[in-house]
Amino acid sequence: MKQLVITLIGTDRPGLVETLSDTVFQHHGSWQASSLSKLAGKFAGIIQVDIKNEDAESLAKALNGIPELDVLIADTPRQSEPDSTTHSLTVTGNDRSGIIQEVTREIAKFGININKLKSHAQSAANSGGMIFTADFDLDIANSIPLSDLGEALEGLSDDLIVEFDVSDI
Repeated sequence: MKQLVITLIGTDRPGLVETLSDTVFQHHGSWQASSLSKLAGKFAGIIQVDIKNEDAESLAKALNGIPELDVLIADTPRQSEPDSTTHSLTVTGNDRSGIIQEVTREIAKFGININKLKSHAQSAANSGGMIFTADFDLDIANSIPLSDLGEALEGLSDDLIVEFDVSDI
C-alpha cells in the first residue's frame, strides 16, 4: 500500500472535485484527507490518497489527463507519531506587510511544524483599515510550553493578538 500526496492547481469549474473524487475511486484509491480552495479564480488543492502499489501508476496517468489541471504526485512514507500535541493558534492584527514572515519565523525558532495555515484580511468596521487574521494548526512538542511561544509572538508587535486553543484538535 502506498500513501500519495497529490497537489493540484488549475482552472476552477463546477464538477472538478467530483471528477477528482471519481478518478480516485475508479482507480481503487482511498481519499484520506484534503484541503481544497478557490484562490484568485483558480482551483488549488492537496489530497492524501492511500492506494495499492499496482494501482498508483494508472491513477497518476488518469489525474494527469484531466484537462486544465496541473498535477504533482509525491509518494510519501508512513511516519511514526512524534511526541507532540496539535494545537490551534490564531494571530490577529492590523494588516501590514510581513506578518506571516514574522510569525512563521518565530514558530520555526521553536522547531514547531505547521500542519495548516489559513489567512485572510478584511475591512475593520470602525477604523477603515484592514484586519489580518491567520489560523494555524501546529504540532508542538510536549516539552515546549505554550506560554513561551505566546510571549515570543506577542513580542513581535503591540497590535498582535495571539490566542491558543489548548485543547487537542
